[in-house]
Amino acid sequence: MTVTLLVDNDVVIKLARMDAYHEGIASLGRAPAQVGSLRVMLRYMGISDAARRLEHARTQPEADRLAQALHSIVEIELSEDESRAAARAMKVALEDELDLQEGELTLSVVAMMRGTMHVATGDKRALRSLPGLERRWSLISAMRGRFVCFEQIFKRLCTMHGIARISKAVAASPRADEAVAFVSNHYGSDSHTFIAALDHLINEQIAKPAPGWLTDV
Repeated sequence: MTVTLLVDNDVVIKLARMDAYHEGIASLGRAPAQVGSLRVMLRYMGISDAARRLEHARTQPEADRLAQALHSIVEIELSEDESRAAARAMKVALEDELDLQEGELTLSVVAMMRGTMHVATGDKRALRSLPGLERRWSLISAMRGRFVCFEQIFKRLCTMHGIARISKAVAASPRADEAVAFVSNHYGSDSHTFIAALDHLINEQIAKPAPGWLTDV
């Protein structure tokens, strides 16, 4: 199967810790074989290093779930053109002091150049930096509407599986993601209330400062 979704460290680690990785990916309409990430990201997360997985996951059950998730992800090899484009984009980001990490930016460039991929990221600061990057490096505009934020995944999970599934995910790792845990704890009485609160968070923290970059979930 063709990879159509690239995922960053935050998405993989947090979903795995919350025992929701495979359901989260499925909620976006993807099979595991359609999900990819960069080699450097997979290594950072500990695909071949149990100690590193435990460092990220904090408990052994969470580390075991992280291992399962990592070994289902397709490793993406950058072409020379993609590497050069990512370096140019990173140069702009550094010159303009944009809050973009190299990994997230490289994922975005790969998705842009391959044409059909979306990027799922837990980095709100990176998403809010995209308009600034676009002003100096217009090629990235091809990625408008092709990003998925972490909260959107939980919106889809709630829509498909109900509020009980959200409560179960938060209970599996209450500190994995503070924003989702807060919304669940304070607005998790039912699916409608939870989704409305998530929509407000997404709108205020991402959609308003970076309009048009998120996909419609």
